[in-house]
Amino acid sequence: MKRVFICILFVTAFFSFSCATNSRQKKLVPTLAGMIYDRENKPVNNADIYLDGEYSASSDIHGHFFIEGVKPGTAYQIMVLKQNYENIRLDNIVYTDDDTIIYINMFSSDQLIAEAERSIQTKEWYKTETFLKRAELASGDMLSIRYLGAVLAYQREQYDDALVTLLDLADQEKNMAYLFLFIADIYQYHKNEPAQAAVYLEKFLVIQYDADVYARLAELKVPDKG
Repeated sequence: MKRVFICILFVTAFFSFSCATNSRQKKLVPTLAGMIYDRENKPVNNADIYLDGEYSASSDIHGHFFIEGVKPGTAYQIMVLKQNYENIRLDNIVYTDDDTIIYINMFSSDQLIAEAERSIQTKEWYKTETFLKRAELASGDMLSIRYLGAVLAYQREQYDDALVTLLDLADQEKNMAYLFLFIADIYQYHKNEPAQAAVYLEKFLVIQYDADVYARLAELKVPDKG
């Protein structure tokens, strides 16, 4: 029993020494660390990180990533890619030591669309346009992006531009009642074309009944006595 006990102690001691050695070796490997968060400061997982054009890591469930084997004092280009998120490119990232951590803010296409909506409400047109372009690059929902683009044109009093987009969307999405109502508004209140407005109010009512819209259509159809 005594000999067995000694052997166990020896094996345990050897294992502990081996682990400590490996730990020290790992610490000697220069490692660039990073954290990726979205607009709401939530971690972005499964984002792919490319170092100078080569895949190097993916972010974990906490949004963390680690790239081993970097060279101190060397400038790198980092690209971060994830489907339905905007691409992030960082130039001249220099690893100094293991305390070097990169913090990356990465918006999803849905978050960019939401930012565009908020910018419309606050009448910040340039911001709206910028967020919509970013959402498109992030492969966002094109119906939402184009509709908000039409809303932006309308708010800027570019009624013809808004109408072109809305008519195209209405041709593609034949069950979106709000598109027909928006088109009718432009024709009636900004283009002075009541007959065209009536056409799109009828299209609206085929999909969705609304007493106010019905009364509005009836008024447009009353013959002009003048």
